[in-house]
Amino acid sequence: MRNLLLYCFLLIIAAASLSWSQPRSMPGNAAMINEAQFVDSSKEFADRIIQSKVPVLVDFWAVWCGPCRMLGPTIEELKKEYAGKIQVIKVNVDIHRGLAAYFRVSSIPAVFIITNKTVVDYLLGCQPKETYKKAIDKAQKGAAASPVKGTEKTPAKPLTKQAPPAEESVTTDDGK
Repeated sequence: MRNLLLYCFLLIIAAASLSWSQPRSMPGNAAMINEAQFVDSSKEFADRIIQSKVPVLVDFWAVWCGPCRMLGPTIEELKKEYAGKIQVIKVNVDIHRGLAAYFRVSSIPAVFIITNKTVVDYLLGCQPKETYKKAIDKAQKGAAASPVKGTEKTPAKPLTKQAPPAEESVTTDDGK
């Protein structure tokens, strides 16, 4: 009897350990979507940044990041407030690892303001909305001024060839 109980106990533990090693996901839960479904399309994002005629606000975030979720509504408000004046790109660091590595993002949320292919401001963490507005205004003034001769920046080196992005991970002010 004792051996039978021990055998049943070991069988239950073995079954439980197998189920614990498997990731749990519920249908429709975006936070638990398998990353293998997505393809890193960092080159496409880099091309958008380089070709932009207006300042670009790049928000590096992740689904699992609490401060990133707190910052999301602020970024959306800025996108509406500066519609046509800036381009907003949200980059999920879990999916677009190449672009995050290129910008050397080691902590999120991280917001880069880019003008004329040059990073003009970098804001780490969840900042007040006014901080982002000041950075955008500064970038817009810098974009209006012509660069001093000899100080033009060379475009960023192209990233590795990648597939097109998943539509839900791209946010721009022109609906593309």
